Amino acid sequence: ANGGSSSLWPHPRSVREYASHRKKVHTVAWNCSGTKLASGSVDTSVRVWTIDEGGRASDVELKGHSDSVDQLRWDPKNEHLLGTASGDKTVRIWDARTSKCVHAIETRGENINIRWSPDGQHLAVGDKEDNISIIETRKCKALRTMKFPHEVNEMAWDPSGRLFFLTTGAGNVDVFSFVDLLKPPPAPPKPGDGSAAPAPAATLTGHTANCYCLEFSPSGERFAVGGADALVSLWDVKELACVATFARREQCPHSP
Repeated sequence: ANGGSSSLWPHPRSVREYASHRKKVHTVAWNCSGTKLASGSVDTSVRVWTIDEGGRASDVELKGHSDSVDQLRWDPKNEHLLGTASGDKTVRIWDARTSKCVHAIETRGENINIRWSPDGQHLAVGDKEDNISIIETRKCKALRTMKFPHEVNEMAWDPSGRLFFLTTGAGNVDVFSFVDLLKPPPAPPKPGDGSAAPAPAATLTGHTANCYCLEFSPSGERFAVGGADALVSLWDVKELACVATFARREQCPHSP
């Protein structure tokens, strides 16, 4: 939201607007229990809202980042842990019970993407230079940082945690074995560089322009991809096959 507020929309109209940020809101996410809503802003702050059944809300500000908070996500297994990615070259993990940062992890570049693995044991973080770091959350240590040869826009694990998906600027979705991503590179990278990414196990083609976003259905049987060609494609996870496309959009989808 440009005005620094977050809105609740059950379809088709907004029923509540919560304003606390001073600048644009770039990211919002619910925790796994649906009891808290987090928002991140260009003003460098993170807000965590506790909203009751009547829509009444109280919020706290999480302070620590020194640049825009471009994406945040909650731990899928722990309703209290929140991960945030910022342009200040750090990833932070917060405990919503205390409103404190429990871990701050330095990264190579300005971060724009973050995603938890389904079991909550890993974080994937992407930066503006198309590096992706895999962080082990127990020790809060980057296991590997990989440099991709193309624009990376979004990333996600499948519900089993065995496959790792990337949407790319080439209009494709690359699918990797997550175990393969953790293997040491064949040659050590130069100091300050990320290792070259391994080849994908599969490349899915269903768009004619940049793929922006990807999200799995609650059942884990389907995933949706949104692209700059104003298409949303729907895919079968087991077969990795496109089962439907939706083209009745006037603008490019940035979040399915």
